[in-house]
Amino acid sequence: SVMFAEGPEHRRRAGAISDALAAVDQFELRQICERVADSLIDTFAGRGEADLMADFAFRMPMLVVAELFGLPTAEIPPLVRDIADSLDETAGAIEAHQRVAARMGRLVQDKRVHPGPDVPSRLLGHAAGLAEEEIVIDLLVVMAAAQQPTANWIGNTLRLMLTDDRFAVTLAGGRRSVGQALNEVLWEDTPTQNFIGRWATRDTQLGGKRIRTGDLLVLGLAAANNDPQVRPDSYAGSEGNQAHMSFSHGEHSCPYPAPEIAEVIAKAAVEILLDRLAGG
Repeated sequence: SVMFAEGPEHRRRAGAISDALAAVDQFELRQICERVADSLIDTFAGRGEADLMADFAFRMPMLVVAELFGLPTAEIPPLVRDIADSLDETAGAIEAHQRVAARMGRLVQDKRVHPGPDVPSRLLGHAAGLAEEEIVIDLLVVMAAAQQPTANWIGNTLRLMLTDDRFAVTLAGGRRSVGQALNEVLWEDTPTQNFIGRWATRDTQLGGKRIRTGDLLVLGLAAANNDPQVRPDSYAGSEGNQAHMSFSHGEHSCPYPAPEIAEVIAKAAVEILLDRLAGG
């Protein structure tokens, strides 16, 4: 997949993904997010209680991404369940992943015959000349990368805003602090604490530590955000400071404009839910 490609091959794959995502209309995306958020809230609003992770935050990103992929509406609920199962440590995770991969394969084949204004169609028509097998596996990467980090971003932000007195004004209808809370979470409680890394191909030194050929390196994004060279004053506020490492950095960082798309999804989810809570 694009995640483990290197050099020119990585740039070819990541460039195609970036171009396909850059064509997403931000205003249309916001409208999709608002509709999805409202429909999810409607499913539990009458109960008077909800598991905001299981009932809302975890389902929101995948429902939005499914629309960006041009998936038929009827196929979205089982896909969301399979994505959830494939990311969990359950006995059926492998089978769920296989079903998702098979569905992406059929989607790519469908879009080759019937292209539309969606991410798979743009990848098929991209100048990079991606093979169908490359597109299928990279769509799986995009889905997984969009699902879990964005869901956790939504959940961590809701926890902050619903339990921290600094953000209580939001429950009265104000929205100014939602962006501040989203950014604070990226610094203090980043959605992805650690991320799959690389095996060292040669002996080297990194951060004053000796790394031997074959050592496995895991990216500690939460630790990087607390690096004193990044944050000399650990008590300083995060407002306006977006130098965090939550989307990684360098060649293998989250491809533009994926972070912006994730922010639209997360911000809409938080704002709509808080508005509905404030309205009773």
